Amino acid sequence: MQQIRFVIIVLTILIASASSSFSLPITNIPFKNSDAFVTIFEEQYSSNSKINDAKDDAKLVALYKTVRVPEIQNYHDILSAEVNKVNDNKILFTMELAGDANTNENYETVYLWLIYISITNDDDADASTVDKEFQLYTLIIPNFGANSNFGNNKTGWYLAVFNNTNNVYTLPLSKISNMPTNKVQVFIDPIFIGNPSHFNYLVSSMIRVNDTFLDKPPDYFVDFAPDHFISFWKQWFR
Repeated sequence: MQQIRFVIIVLTILIASASSSFSLPITNIPFKNSDAFVTIFEEQYSSNSKINDAKDDAKLVALYKTVRVPEIQNYHDILSAEVNKVNDNKILFTMELAGDANTNENYETVYLWLIYISITNDDDADASTVDKEFQLYTLIIPNFGANSNFGNNKTGWYLAVFNNTNNVYTLPLSKISNMPTNKVQVFIDPIFIGNPSHFNYLVSSMIRVNDTFLDKPPDYFVDFAPDHFISFWKQWFR
């Protein structure tokens, strides 16, 4: 139940992006910047889109005050993020890391994909002159360390997909197998994110060290890509 509580808490904070408590309204989130976000999953062909990130740029950015200060591990360092449409019409999400995240022992590490889908009401009109609708999803991949106190002795990897726009799970939190070495990699059916023809995304890695106060987001975020959105992530989790 604690794992479920954690993911619900994270998602609750994410949902706040659409409310007045979040300083960037959903229509002003800068996903339209083509130099920062990639568009993938075009219907006419199998596509591949990738965001590269610098090595050794991970750092602790505190979201909440805590006496516990974790050490940054190599598996917190995101080297790239990639999305592929594979032959069986599944979507493969991959983060390349500087280390093996399966070796996490003491805390909770979370890898987050923020997926943004822009839907223009009139496909034939100039996109700058028509209204747009937006769908926002979060792909959440938490890992509970073998020596952590989270999850009633349940450790390892989990996966959930949440529709932030409609405030509902499309894929409830589920136990998954260990990750490949130096990667976080999962397949999902595109139905869980609304069967889009294309979407934009960004990624981050986070740490929760406080296992007694769960009614908040993680204590730190550590790395993100693209790498010039630190203020966005701080506001997102505020």
